[in-house]
Amino acid sequence: MNIGIIGLGFMGGSLAKSLHKSKLVKQIIAYDVDTKSLIQAKNEGIITDYTDSVNAKFANLDIIFLCTPVKFIKDYAKKLECIVTNNCIITDIGSTKKEVLEEIDGININFVGGHPMIGSERSGYETSIDYLFENSFYILMKSQRNIDLLEKIIKDIGAIPVILDQDSHDYITAVISHVPHIVASALVNLVKQLDDEKENMKMLAAGGFKDITRIASSDPIMWEHICMTNKDEIDQVLDILINNLLKFKNDLKYDDKEKVFDYFKNAKEYRDSFIIKKINGQVLPYLNVKIRDESGSILKVISLLAKENISIKNIGIVNNREQNTGVLNVVFATYEDLNKGYKILIDNNYDAKKAE
Repeated sequence: MNIGIIGLGFMGGSLAKSLHKSKLVKQIIAYDVDTKSLIQAKNEGIITDYTDSVNAKFANLDIIFLCTPVKFIKDYAKKLECIVTNNCIITDIGSTKKEVLEEIDGININFVGGHPMIGSERSGYETSIDYLFENSFYILMKSQRNIDLLEKIIKDIGAIPVILDQDSHDYITAVISHVPHIVASALVNLVKQLDDEKENMKMLAAGGFKDITRIASSDPIMWEHICMTNKDEIDQVLDILINNLLKFKNDLKYDDKEKVFDYFKNAKEYRDSFIIKKINGQVLPYLNVKIRDESGSILKVISLLAKENISIKNIGIVNNREQNTGVLNVVFATYEDLNKGYKILIDNNYDAKKAE
């Protein structure tokens, strides 16, 4: 399989490094406005060749990934129109889809919208990592085209393909990605606005504050592009969020302790349930394991499974154990892995229970 990558920053570089390890990939051709990144990737043996423009080197490729800010996707797609063959799949990694797909619609290429659900405050090829996509969701847009080849390579780099339509995608990402980024930036700007001359707030901001505002360090150009191409969905979600905050503000003002308690209780219970057991509507096989609350107990379970090369898709603590199902929830890739893992744990005297 011959691959092209346009944009060799953190995401494009991480994709190149992941694809470089794939036995399915014969060559990787790359382009970026930053020639230093191209030279570094070539010297490291990550890419096969590079070019200083979008030209005939991108002909006769099987898949081309556009790893640029959203606003530039149309321009590069247009340049590729007269270069690529009809069989070449062109895909992007943009965080918004509706506007991109509308712009691409008039261009005669085999385009499939894509979006790896991976976030980072990093930027630049030098920060890219070869395992970025492992066990991450990689959204693909519903298409009339055959996307088997694209799904195959995505799975081969360790990612999990999820098929969505463009409207669902943009609304979902507005809720779980775009608005949270706006909120993180708002919190940072709040500290900047309210801090004193000695910057005591900045000095003392640690722990939870740094955790929830980490994403505010991401590339502002990229986030400007994301917000401007998903305005309607972000606007809807912001209205709901603002109304929720105003309601909480009102409950706090009038000392409604029960509602304030419920606000945090409901959030905790729902957040504690965030362990993935279903992908594309299909329930993944999982089991629950009873373990002691002591140092290294989770590592022992993982190590036993790893020795047998059993693939774990997710793992988490079960906080609500009213059904007495066990402390540790382990999600597997296949039922074969589930059965092997179950036998190993039982043989090692663990109390494990398969999901019913």
